[in-house]
Amino acid sequence: MENTETGVNDNTSVAPESSDASVVADDSNVTLEDLMNLSEEDYEEFKSDANHKGMKPLNEWLKHVPADVRKHVANIRSDYTRKTTELSQMKKDLESQKTAMLAQQENIYKGPLAKKVAEIDTETEYDLFDPQGMKAEIQRQAALMLKQMIEPAQQELELNQRKIELDRFKMENPELTDPEYRTPIAELLQTRPELKLEDAFYIVKAKLGSQKVSQEKAKLEADKAARRTVASKSSKGTSEAVMGQKSFKNAWEAYQYFKAQGK
Repeated sequence: MENTETGVNDNTSVAPESSDASVVADDSNVTLEDLMNLSEEDYEEFKSDANHKGMKPLNEWLKHVPADVRKHVANIRSDYTRKTTELSQMKKDLESQKTAMLAQQENIYKGPLAKKVAEIDTETEYDLFDPQGMKAEIQRQAALMLKQMIEPAQQELELNQRKIELDRFKMENPELTDPEYRTPIAELLQTRPELKLEDAFYIVKAKLGSQKVSQEKAKLEADKAARRTVASKSSKGTSEAVMGQKSFKNAWEAYQYFKAQGK
C-alpha cells in the first residue's frame, strides 16, 4: 500500500543483504573523502554538478534499506560531524593565534616607545645655535622619523584588529547572512555611514523584533475577533431557535397541545 504522506510505497523492494560469500565484511568506515572520490564513471547519478530534484525523502528510504546501508550513512554522518568540529576548533585556534600576534604588535606600535614618541613636540622648531635647542631639534627629528615608520604599521594594526572584531561578531551572529537582516543593514549603513556594523545589526534586530511582536498581536486580535463573530452567530441562532418554540408549564400541557395539533 502506498504511503500518501511520503509518496514512498510501503512495499518498496530493495536488494536484500548480500549473502554472497565473495562479499567480505569491511570494518573500515566510508568517509566524506570516499564519497568525494566517486564520479559519474562509478554511478551515473554522481555528476560533478549534480542537483537532483523530486526524489523520495531519504529518511523514508532508510526504513527499507538493509541495516548495513544505514550503518554506512551513520558513519558518514559521524565523519561529517567530526570534521566540522575539527574545522571549527582549527578556526578558533587560528583566531587565538592572530589575536596574540596582534597583541604583540600593539605592544610594539602602541607601547611605551610609541607613547614616548607621541609626547615629543614635533611642531616646534628649535635654535640650532643653542646647545639645548640643538638637542631638542635632534630629538624632534628622531621622533618625526619614528612616527613616519610607526604610523603605517599602527594603521595596519587597527585594520587587522577591526577585521578580527568583525569576523568574531559575524561568527557569534550568523543571522547577519540572512536576507531578512542583510538587506536592511546594508541600507541603514548607506544612509548612516557613521554607524558600525554592530550598531546597525542591533537596530535592525530590534526593529524586526518589534515588527514580529506587532504582527503577533494583530494575529491574536484577529483570532479573538473571529471567535467573537462565531460565538455571536451561534448565540443568535440559539436564541432565535428558542424564541420560535412554544413554552409549556408542565408535561401535561405539552401533551394536550401536541395532541390537539395532531402530533
